[in-house]
Amino acid sequence: MLERGQRRHLQRNALLSSLYQNQSNLRHLADLNDRGGDKAIDPRRLAEMDRLIVAAIHTVTPRSIVLQLDQLRGALPTRSADPALAFVLPDVTRELATLAPLSAQLEESDLTISWYMYHIKALVALLNEDINQYVTRVAEASEQRAAQSHRELRSISMFILLSALLALAITGCAGWYIYRNLGSNLTAISRAMSRLAQGEPNVSVPALQRRDELGELARAFNVFARNMASLEHTTRLLKEKTNQMEIDRIKRQELEEALLHSQKMKAVGQLTGGLAHDFNNLLAVIIGSLELVEPDARDAPRLSRALKAAERGALLTQRLLAFSRKQALHPQAVAMAPLLENLSELMRHSLPATLSLEIEAQSPAWPAWIDVGQLENALINLVMNARDAMAGRDGVIKIRTWNQRVTRSSGQRQDMVALEVIDHGSGMSQAVKARVFEPFFTTKATGSGSGLGLSMVYGFVRQSGGRVALESAPGQGTTVRLQLPRALTEVEKEVAPAVDEPPPAGERLALVLEDEEDVRQTLCEQLHQLGWLTLETASGEEALQLLEASPDIALLISDLMLPGALSGADVIHTARRRFPALPVLLISGQDLRPAQNPALPEVEWLRKPFTRAQLAQALSAAYARI
Repeated sequence: MLERGQRRHLQRNALLSSLYQNQSNLRHLADLNDRGGDKAIDPRRLAEMDRLIVAAIHTVTPRSIVLQLDQLRGALPTRSADPALAFVLPDVTRELATLAPLSAQLEESDLTISWYMYHIKALVALLNEDINQYVTRVAEASEQRAAQSHRELRSISMFILLSALLALAITGCAGWYIYRNLGSNLTAISRAMSRLAQGEPNVSVPALQRRDELGELARAFNVFARNMASLEHTTRLLKEKTNQMEIDRIKRQELEEALLHSQKMKAVGQLTGGLAHDFNNLLAVIIGSLELVEPDARDAPRLSRALKAAERGALLTQRLLAFSRKQALHPQAVAMAPLLENLSELMRHSLPATLSLEIEAQSPAWPAWIDVGQLENALINLVMNARDAMAGRDGVIKIRTWNQRVTRSSGQRQDMVALEVIDHGSGMSQAVKARVFEPFFTTKATGSGSGLGLSMVYGFVRQSGGRVALESAPGQGTTVRLQLPRALTEVEKEVAPAVDEPPPAGERLALVLEDEEDVRQTLCEQLHQLGWLTLETASGEEALQLLEASPDIALLISDLMLPGALSGADVIHTARRRFPALPVLLISGQDLRPAQNPALPEVEWLRKPFTRAQLAQALSAAYARI
């Protein structure tokens, strides 16, 4: 049964693969027929055949549809005056002829499986009858054993009742004896204990000479009285311990508040990271669609404005990803003094005449291991915030950097490069400080700020392995301190990478694996403009089936996050094992560098959203890896 079911599954997959291939062939034939002037084939017949193929793909038992399709196949001409049609028609007719045998095999497997199911149901009915008889016999035997057990329990219960009555009589006699011989002594000891509890220092306890339990109790009480003297000393020690515990409680409360802030920032970071991922998909569709439009002279300025707005949206998602620590960073060894010197002129031009900029850099200084572009953005953000905080005042904005060796809570020592931006502006209250690193939180007037500056700085530094500290009070100014990890390598000069032209597509076939339909369709249209033919799917399992069924696929483009059991990385790993020479391009809004994601395959990657030029360059790089 399992073997027949597996065979039926393979037959169904083979039929689907053939249907998809015939659908592609018919659409290609229809395109050639539309281009020809004589319309050698009736377009309605081709459309009807395409409709039947779509219906067969979505039908569990497509035998009748395939037979209709086979009848229409017989009506196709065997030759044509158009050379292109004459070349394609034999292949289309031959491929259509394979559908009828495949559907017949599938129908035969369905009938066989139905017969097996009927046979199994009959066997199950017989087995149920045997089980019912067995259960009936077991139930009757259980009832007999239960009746025997009830009789035995009644006998045992009567014995226990008699034993309990006898024990009760013995207990009553013993209690009367104990009360008569020990009650008076116990009363005297109880009165002595009450006087001692009321604070009387000298209390005589009777029955000290007895050799029984009462004597032991009296002697133990005398020990208790002596211990009362040390109680006050213990109380004083307890008060001291209480004071120490209060100090520890305050410290613990401070640590809990810091932990709560860290958890809050983590939760907000996860939320903004998820939003940025969704916006990346939307922006990929918008930017790709805008580039696909061929504007006339009148619409060109409008499309240009729309494209610029979409690019600003992409920059906004990068800032959100910076806060959630999911952006793609490119750290390198950075010398702080030259960096500050290069930025100083730009930052001074951004300050009013009433403010000046002072830079203080330690020499010799350690290089920092950081993304230089993101660090420049962070510095400019901090200086602009300092400028706004000192609006209407005269003063100095100071930037300091020095080498710092810190000790972590684990006791590990670490070399860091400290960077401070100090202003003497209005400062912040405790309520503002508690929320200052949240995305979109701002104290500026509407339209004066996005609320992403400090959140971007916080996320970028934390993702880089550093720390951010903030010192501020109302009217006392603000100090923002960044601790950046020290680089273990020397500063290298940047070398501009060479940009290769993408190879010509030459009507080759690309398989596009993307679960978002709008992103998938936009990507396919961009590939069409670059000269590619495309097959598209949203399922990793279906993508592997298409690779097996279509040996002419020359490129695999896959998203990373996919629904179902297989991710984009799983599909690429499997495809690379089966087709080592197949070029692969991985696309995602996340950081896909192997250093940040060692589990990902080492293939060419492209981050969403992207332009058509970036796509062409990535395709060229993907072919260069083969």
